[in-house]
Amino acid sequence: MLKRIASLEPSVTATLIALGQRDRLVAVTRFCHRLADVEGLPQVDNTWSVDAAEVAALEPDLVVAGVPYRAGKVDELLKAGLDVLCLYPNSLADVYRHICWLGRLCDVPQQADALVEKMRLELAVLQARAAGRPRQRVYVEQWPDPLMNGMPWVAEIVEALGGEFVPRPGNRRISEEEVIAADPEVILVNWAGVENINPARVSARPGWERISAVRAGRVVAVNEIALNAPGPNLSEGMWEVWRALCPEETA
Repeated sequence: MLKRIASLEPSVTATLIALGQRDRLVAVTRFCHRLADVEGLPQVDNTWSVDAAEVAALEPDLVVAGVPYRAGKVDELLKAGLDVLCLYPNSLADVYRHICWLGRLCDVPQQADALVEKMRLELAVLQARAAGRPRQRVYVEQWPDPLMNGMPWVAEIVEALGGEFVPRPGNRRISEEEVIAADPEVILVNWAGVENINPARVSARPGWERISAVRAGRVVAVNEIALNAPGPNLSEGMWEVWRALCPEETA
């Protein structure tokens, strides 16, 4: 059984703590505090810039990493004699499956299954509330320079809540021309790793005044880590999307 886990991604840390496995954590990243209470736990860099020797000194039984990561950094962890699990979710189904994997690795499969069911139910409830509402074109901006649109699981959430994710597919570099041509009615700004986002920076871009969302004042900054981190926090992210799409509704 795994007793010592080093988590190199906030979503992994949040998942393990939600499963009651905080005592197994021997390392977390400096970003993890945004999703979970990690006070008192050793902090290391994430998989993009982690120091393998620093992690190895903590003697973990397993290192759990996730995207984005540098292949070279993963190589360094392996060369340091560490067992590494790299997660690369591309859908909500992947997110749910990874939660279940972590639950089984920690011998708490029932807790993991219950957590996934809770997340599924949260989305189903909001999906039912969205039923019958007019569909809205929704652009999710994950990064401003170069322009990147939202992750695939974010696209799934948008679609489930009655939106039309534009431009498709997600998690890629896009052009301003694509966004303007798609003419989104709602713009969600969730720049990865940026806590305080000013949506006015998006509205002020030359040419973007033609976009319906800009004209209607529906450029909305959301809590980016609630949507970008593929873990139990996505339940909060679902509500972020719901409030942006249905501002007249009360939670």
